[in-house]
Amino acid sequence: MRVNIYSQELTDEVQREEKQSNTGIVYSAVRFVLHSSPMLHHPPKDDDRSAVTFWLPKSEARREALAQSFEDAARLVRTAKPETGLD
Repeated sequence: MRVNIYSQELTDEVQREEKQSNTGIVYSAVRFVLHSSPMLHHPPKDDDRSAVTFWLPKSEARREALAQSFEDAARLVRTAKPETGLD
């Protein structure tokens, strides 16, 4: 699966999510909230904004690997060439 998020959809809002399942296990996630028209939502309780959610692995080793992937992505963002071409 490929998910494309365009720069116009990006925001600087990142959230930590925790949900308890019916088995009592608490799952954690990191959510990147995307731009969404306020006309589509009815605050304060309706937070169904578009987002990309990464549910975290159970093992510490896999969590660390995921964190390293995010750090690698941040490095790639910071070192990417600026956009060129027609404005």
